[in-house]
Amino acid sequence: MIDTHCHLDMLKTDKDLKESIEKVDYLITIGCDKEEIPKALELANKYENVYASIGFHPYDVNDITDEHIQWLKELATKNKKVVAVGETGLDYYRDITPKNKQIYFFEKHINLAKELNLPLIVHSRSAERDTEKILEKFAPYEASGVIHCFGGDMQMMERCVDLGFYISFAGNITYPKADNLRQILKKVPLDRLLLETDSPFLSPQKVRGKPNKPSNIFYTLEFVSNLLGIEKDKLEEIVDNNAKRLFKIPKTVPSVV
Repeated sequence: MIDTHCHLDMLKTDKDLKESIEKVDYLITIGCDKEEIPKALELANKYENVYASIGFHPYDVNDITDEHIQWLKELATKNKKVVAVGETGLDYYRDITPKNKQIYFFEKHINLAKELNLPLIVHSRSAERDTEKILEKFAPYEASGVIHCFGGDMQMMERCVDLGFYISFAGNITYPKADNLRQILKKVPLDRLLLETDSPFLSPQKVRGKPNKPSNIFYTLEFVSNLLGIEKDKLEEIVDNNAKRLFKIPKTVPSVV
C-alpha cells in the first residue's frame, strides 16, 4: 500500500515512524514550510521507500518571496527523491493569509512544477471556484497532479479530472457526516483515484481521536473497498498503480530492514 500524502516529520513518536516505514510499501512525505522541507528531504534520503514533495502550504506563504521558489527549484533539481511540487494551493477556510498572496504563490508553484516536469500536489479548502479558475489558466499539465485530501464539490472533482488530475481521499472519507464526499468518491474514475492519510491529521473513524499515522491507511482502504464494492486487494492494486504512474516511483517495492 502507498500513502501518497503524509507528514512523517510530524508523527508523534519514533515508534509510529518505524511502524510506518515497515508496514507501508511507499510513503510520500510532504515538506510545506521552511522548517518542514529540509526534514522531508532528510527522511526521503534516509529511507529507500520514502519520497518527498516540497512546496509551501497556502497558510505559509505570508513570509516567503520569489527566492524561496528558486530554493525549491534548486532542491528538487539536486534531489532525485523529490517526486512532486507542493502541497500548494488555496485555503480560504481561515483568514490567515491574504487571498492575493495565496493566488500569487499558487501560480508560482504551478510554473515551477511545469518547468521541472513534476506533478503538482494541490491543497484546496473553501476555494473551489478560484482553484478551478487557476488550474484552467495553466492547463495542460503534462506531468499531471493530484487534488489532495479532496474536500470540494462534484463540479470541482469533474473539472479537475478533465484537466488531468488525480483525486485523493484521506481518513475523513470514513466520518459519519462525510456522505457528500462519499457520493463524489463513487463518481471518480478508478484510474484517477488515490488514497492518503495526511497524517498526523484526519485519523480514520476507527481510530479517530488519536494522532494519525501512515499505517492507518489500511482502515481507509477497507472502508473505500466496502463503499465501492471492490475487493480490498484489487482496490489496493488499482490505487497503488495510479500512485506509481503519477509519481513515477518503482513498481518493485524495496525490502525494508
